[in-house]
Amino acid sequence: MILNIKTAVKSQADDIAKVLASCLAADSEKMKSYGSDFPRECIRNSLLAATITCDKIVRGVCVCEVSPVPDGCEITALYIEDGFRGMGLGRKLLAHSLREMRAHRMKTAIIWVDERSLRVAAFLKRFGFQQDGKSRRMLGINEDYNELRYRIDI
Repeated sequence: MILNIKTAVKSQADDIAKVLASCLAADSEKMKSYGSDFPRECIRNSLLAATITCDKIVRGVCVCEVSPVPDGCEITALYIEDGFRGMGLGRKLLAHSLREMRAHRMKTAIIWVDERSLRVAAFLKRFGFQQDGKSRRMLGINEDYNELRYRIDI
């Protein structure tokens, strides 16, 4: 298996959309909130958009934007395709993205996580992210839910 991480390009938009669809298949509400043009928009508007490929096929994506936190970057999407989780791809993609944030002179990274996503919270904590006490209520179609903000100094 050959892994490669690099900056996302517009020609990968359809591949990124497939990863998002795979990851969010059970969460049609969140998939709808992204919209069909999200992959192209995230590449165009992001501070950083990176993909991880496995044998030349996109299997994960990380999208980062400038955050309201001074000198900060917000990870707006971090997804690894079903069937490729637990293999270290997310760890490698996040590590790469944090290095790129540092190269852009960012000092802090934040990410919002659904409070019910215990697996994601555990992953982030192993990486050094900590809850910073901020939360927000998200209005869903079927039910509302809370997101917690995690933060790491980079």
